[in-house]
Amino acid sequence: MLKDNVWRLEKISKDGAFHKRLASKHINTVQEFLKLFIVDPAKLRRILGAGMSDKKWEAVIKHASTCIMGNKVHIFHGPHCTVTLNPICQVVRAVINGQIYANNQGLSSINQAYVKNLVREAYINWNSLEEVDELLSETALLTQGDPREQCPNHHQTMERPFQQLGYFPDKATDIIYSDVGSSNWQTNPTYHGTLIDGGIGCYIMDSTVDGDLVPSKQFPC
Repeated sequence: MLKDNVWRLEKISKDGAFHKRLASKHINTVQEFLKLFIVDPAKLRRILGAGMSDKKWEAVIKHASTCIMGNKVHIFHGPHCTVTLNPICQVVRAVINGQIYANNQGLSSINQAYVKNLVREAYINWNSLEEVDELLSETALLTQGDPREQCPNHHQTMERPFQQLGYFPDKATDIIYSDVGSSNWQTNPTYHGTLIDGGIGCYIMDSTVDGDLVPSKQFPC
């Protein structure tokens, strides 16, 4: 389960070195482990340290990937947009300027970068996000505009292992933001800010000394 202690994962023994390193960064549950894996896998690998070999890394990610996601989603509201995330910070759908985007249909590369940056901000402010049942979220979103594609129910799909979702643990620097079951929203992990269609404000994400993501500034496009 997502709320299980992180030391229940394979290779993360209770009170062992990996457990202590994760706890020092407030990563105490399987959910917190997976969220960081989605948003910044390279940072997660650094936290675990040199003792986490490639073989161990693949084993722990494979084990974590079997966790059932449930039917809750988290909603992040940005300027002129709403992003719906599953419990481990994957994008389920986005609403930009009143337009609903399910899967990746009609989402430009510019808006993909914008959504990616919003996911990072949502991760930072996770405790302030609105948590709702997925079906309620879909019903609400379908009233906000003309969807490019009918929103599917993702409950069963979210239970699939990461290997079926396009995750490749050996490519730790890749960050994937996609509708569950698709890797088509994958973007380069380096974000330098971008102009957004329709004049939406843009964010640049900075990193602290220890690599934490923090919102730096907003400017009009």
